[in-house]
Amino acid sequence: EILAELRRVAKVYQQQRFTRHEFDKASSYCKGSVVLSRFGSWQAALDAAFAVDTQIMAEEFVGGRELTIGVYKINSEVKVLPITEVVTENEFFDYEAKYQGKSKEITPAQVPDGVEYAVNDTATRIYKLLNCDGVIRVDFILENNTNRLYFLEVNTMPGQSAESIIPQQVRAIGMNLSEFYGQLILEALR
Repeated sequence: EILAELRRVAKVYQQQRFTRHEFDKASSYCKGSVVLSRFGSWQAALDAAFAVDTQIMAEEFVGGRELTIGVYKINSEVKVLPITEVVTENEFFDYEAKYQGKSKEITPAQVPDGVEYAVNDTATRIYKLLNCDGVIRVDFILENNTNRLYFLEVNTMPGQSAESIIPQQVRAIGMNLSEFYGQLILEALR
């Protein structure tokens, strides 16, 4: 029943001439992702995705630069950390890129002022609209050739290891992690 519906959706996408879509397992970070352009047909791509799990997610592939930004609140004021660009050796930032060293993170990202403003403003508005607390991370794709900014997701529990993006961004503003998290704790106790 579900597979029949996915096939119906696949036909609609084929008719609209979408050529690249990413399928990934909904419960894991891009593990088992497949990109349609690597397969001869939608069916082959669906078969590869379902070989990993019984649940998949399909989305249009947008090629571009992956940008991510931390957003937090101190003294009731929403603030942003510097933007990080995630540069991958792979076609997109998949499981291998993230966990097997096939990527690097550049903080602060080198982006035009207009892009920096758009990322900062959009991430701040998202934080407020979702009534977030503490620190979150907002991910975007800056599309190749158009510089159109695509919102990807909000990570409400971003990684906190020393190598994680938020700690990198905190260090980039010259703040130590103890001070940063101490301020977040005080904010939470308000």
